[in-house]
Amino acid sequence: MKLNKLMLFASTIIKTLALCIVLLSWSCNQNKTSEYVALEAPAQFSSSIPVDVDPALQKALIDAGDIYQLNEMYNIYSWQALIAINWPLDANGIPLKNFTDAGSPAWLKWKEAFQVYRADGKQPAAWNSPRKDTGLGLNPSILNDSDSRILLITNTPAHNVNNIADETDQAFAGKLFDQNGNVVVYEVLMNKEEFDYVVENKLYNINGQIEFSKTNTEANFPKGNFEKQELGATEIKLAWKILENSDIKERYFKDKGYIINEIIKKPELVDIGLIGFHISQKTPTGKQWVWSTFEHIDNLDQNITNVGGQNKVIHPTLTNPDCEICPVNVDVTNGGSKYSSHITEHGNYWNITRDTLNYYTDDTKLMKTQSKRMIDIPVRVKQINNMMQNYFKQQGSVWQYYQLIDTQYPLNQNAKPGISTATEYHLPESVINKPGGKPNLIFLTNISMETFFQGGNQIAGLMENSTSNMTIFGTESCMGCHSSANLINNYTITKQGVVENINGDQLSGDFSWLLNKASWEKGVPKPAPKKE
Repeated sequence: MKLNKLMLFASTIIKTLALCIVLLSWSCNQNKTSEYVALEAPAQFSSSIPVDVDPALQKALIDAGDIYQLNEMYNIYSWQALIAINWPLDANGIPLKNFTDAGSPAWLKWKEAFQVYRADGKQPAAWNSPRKDTGLGLNPSILNDSDSRILLITNTPAHNVNNIADETDQAFAGKLFDQNGNVVVYEVLMNKEEFDYVVENKLYNINGQIEFSKTNTEANFPKGNFEKQELGATEIKLAWKILENSDIKERYFKDKGYIINEIIKKPELVDIGLIGFHISQKTPTGKQWVWSTFEHIDNLDQNITNVGGQNKVIHPTLTNPDCEICPVNVDVTNGGSKYSSHITEHGNYWNITRDTLNYYTDDTKLMKTQSKRMIDIPVRVKQINNMMQNYFKQQGSVWQYYQLIDTQYPLNQNAKPGISTATEYHLPESVINKPGGKPNLIFLTNISMETFFQGGNQIAGLMENSTSNMTIFGTESCMGCHSSANLINNYTITKQGVVENINGDQLSGDFSWLLNKASWEKGVPKPAPKKE
């Protein structure tokens, strides 16, 4: 009886959401000045980030084998999280009444990764303190400009060295170039729950991580409490494009951003538009965290807008639909690679160092990444997107131009990871349950952040940390990738005098790659290294 009631409740929520949006749309059409009306829970518009999908409802749907409906519940949860994280605040940091009110988004109060994992390895400033010079030598006028983003350009791939300034390199890859030839830039921020855990355990530098690892094999960020409505650790990653005069700027969540080269430290203040928004949250039922990822609708699709009474086709941000033979998802800067253009009688192409192939191009003047999504957005996600976008359109909100790609979460957080080592592995478990938790989806990627994981057919060893040469289909998994995040638990010094960090095992970083941004604390002697 209880199961039937919970199932009916879940079904009613979905139907109520659709009905509310239809009624609100009708109401707004009847009265353009009507007051904002909140949606019914669990898609209620609120400044409070949801702690979790109701654990009892989750269990009922899992026991009934209705993962489709559970996915729908998590997609509503994802939209709720996006709304709450972007809820406008007044000058005193107090949430305003309505989501459409003019104010600073709540996440601006969160801590930027480079403010926590400082270049000098020192303890971060207190939570409510303004930006500090963290060893990057940034101009005080830039640090004090709290209304603008600080985006740091790196000259070395993030996965080859520990470098806090990697806001232009994608995860384990190089740079993404938009169709204007500009590099897409990124930033990562964390909430207070995660910040407090990092500071309390001194995980913000390598010294602290080594000391922590003496008594702990894994980090364990706060998971929150559903009954008490206590939030768990949460990170967000934002992808920004530089806005040009040719862009329709009113279609973007906009900001100003300082693009800073870490070598010359010469700031450039530009207009930037949000094209990707990634939320990862540790929840009471999500030991492997819950992953919600959003994109701008113009990233890959040719949409139409009305300009001066005339319909205009919008050129996508990350692909050129007029070049159907352009090779897709080519990473031209990974590992320090360089690229050069060649014009020949047989056609034009780009040549990339560390690569034997020549890549056809229709433009030899600008490097532009031809991005392609390998896994379509599911129909169930498109349905909730359409409802949310229609509602936002009636409210005149810029969020009408954004879409959820999907939500990844564990179906059984206590399930151990599939065995996946160089010699011990077995398909499909070592791929589909690489992180443990039995994910609801095997793959989930954001085209603005994980472009170069859109590989398609590839050897299984690339997905599971093994030597398997069996061919499978694969892109990447938020949970799978982040399960490899680790603590730094020691270091060695090579015969050449190079300091090499020793990383902990899978899961030791509790799904947060930010831990690998840690630097040695300057002015403090290193502990004795592990002997080779």
